[in-house]
Amino acid sequence: MTDYANWTYQGVLLARHLHGLADPAHALKHYPVPNSAATLGIGLLTLLLPWMAAAKTWLCLQMLISFLALRHLSRTLRAQVAVWFFAPQAIFLGVNWWYGFVNFELGLAWVLLMASLLLRSARGERGHDGILGVLLVAAFFTHMIPFAFCCLLLLLFAAQTGRWRVLWQAVPAVLLSVWYVAGRYLVGGDADGQAGMVGSVRNYSAAFWAYKANSYAKSFGFVNPSGSGGSVAIANFGKGVFVLLLAASAALCAVIAWRMILSALGSVHSRDEDRFLWISILLLLPLYLFAPATALGVSDPGSRLLEVALALALLLACRAGATLPRFVVAGCGAILSLAGVFLFAWAGFGPQERGATFTQLPHAVSEFAHVPNHDQDYFYKALERGDSGESVFPTGMLLNRLPSRLPELPPK
Repeated sequence: MTDYANWTYQGVLLARHLHGLADPAHALKHYPVPNSAATLGIGLLTLLLPWMAAAKTWLCLQMLISFLALRHLSRTLRAQVAVWFFAPQAIFLGVNWWYGFVNFELGLAWVLLMASLLLRSARGERGHDGILGVLLVAAFFTHMIPFAFCCLLLLLFAAQTGRWRVLWQAVPAVLLSVWYVAGRYLVGGDADGQAGMVGSVRNYSAAFWAYKANSYAKSFGFVNPSGSGGSVAIANFGKGVFVLLLAASAALCAVIAWRMILSALGSVHSRDEDRFLWISILLLLPLYLFAPATALGVSDPGSRLLEVALALALLLACRAGATLPRFVVAGCGAILSLAGVFLFAWAGFGPQERGATFTQLPHAVSEFAHVPNHDQDYFYKALERGDSGESVFPTGMLLNRLPSRLPELPPK
């Protein structure tokens, strides 16, 4: 969980600030920022627990919230049971989880819960409007892309139902956004955007469009941790199982894509109550296609836009009554989920494992959905020795005061 080491480190630093301890290497920002939920959560838990227990507890709480959000929307849609064989891995435990994008992942949970509450309200069920403002504030503090999508859902819900008064729920989150923009650009000199993200492809080149297709292909739970020498998955599973995992991922991509297209067309054509959800998803697709490799301090914002849309679309596509090859979907999802658990046990615990390559396949295939492993463990080692001088991501709550000690990392 690469970036989680950084968020854990920032959480411990926040706890030191709350205790009033000196921190010459970092300053707290004087404006609210997205991407700060994990820092806040771990920091507050660190006031009560040792830092390692606090970091693990926060992960458990986040997984619980993710499960409850997925369960809530599944019940609203009366989704088919097959969803549970692939949706958790695809939405919450795939490549983003391995990269440690925990704030973004938590933002996806708020998106699912917001969509579920709005859909119930569109059906005429009352009593859900009061919590929408709270969800928007929670989404603001997790990640700007899920937050923006939640705002879009609320706006299109109001347009579809004519209930414009519900937009008042967005006022606190809008005020926070204005405060953030003013603080970031007028006070902080856009320090939040100085994360040093480097795109791995040239914008709008042939490789850029191939990268867009690759973003979709690796969005259904296939993970490929990398080590010295190549793929840890190939080294542990062998060539045959690796090809089976690729085939399962490809089958899921194809089946769910077909179901999403049919569901979107049917909903919009028949003017179903969920059409505002599909319209929101469709509006994100051009943004996903044309978003540059890096923007506003965010690495690959296009893939984040796609994953927000997919998290909602794949559940809508598998609602009750949808024609779905259940055994194919459930079987492929179960295979990928089990592989993810074993890979997490092998690669996540202990030292960096040596990988292997599969010479009968193109190099790009052997590297498909590759994720780094242990390359930010130096934050944990710094915590163990009591070192609070490491440089941190500027997209969070803290700013670096001293010259950067962050090592050169490969582009993501």
